[in-house]
Amino acid sequence: MKKTYFLVLVVFLALDSFGQNFSTKVGGHTYQLDIPDYFVKCYDLNDVASMQYKNLVKNTYLIVIEDNKEELDFVGMAFNSATEFLDFFVEDYYIEAKNRTVTEPTTFEKNNNSFSQVEFSFSDEDGDFFMLITAAETQTHFYKIMIWTLLENKDQYLSDFKRIASSLVD
Repeated sequence: MKKTYFLVLVVFLALDSFGQNFSTKVGGHTYQLDIPDYFVKCYDLNDVASMQYKNLVKNTYLIVIEDNKEELDFVGMAFNSATEFLDFFVEDYYIEAKNRTVTEPTTFEKNNNSFSQVEFSFSDEDGDFFMLITAAETQTHFYKIMIWTLLENKDQYLSDFKRIASSLVD
């Protein structure tokens, strides 16, 4: 009797699975950046960053925060350009910091993506800092690429920072 119930259950489950419709869904997102060899991957700079690197000896740091355009639209945050996305972020970023300066955005196109970039500096209790903040717009995402060092090291690393930020491929 138990064998009969078991056999009926197996046949029922097998037949039930044949009637299901399936569709392919895409999960996750992939992008690439060119990172200098002196950076080491880390996980302790920012809770929402999808990519993080640092070099404690050189005092250089890098995070990338990606935002899906569809998800931004869903919460009422539609942006028309990389510059608009960047301006929205920078407007309140470290607003209370001492010696806060932000350059006018520069824009460029590369790898079929639109970029907007500012040089940002500020002071806090840990010192004087320089940060290159770049917003990149791809077909499906906006990215904030934030790379920083001590202000005194700006000239030494700025060309590397710009190369990193402009290398995004999505």
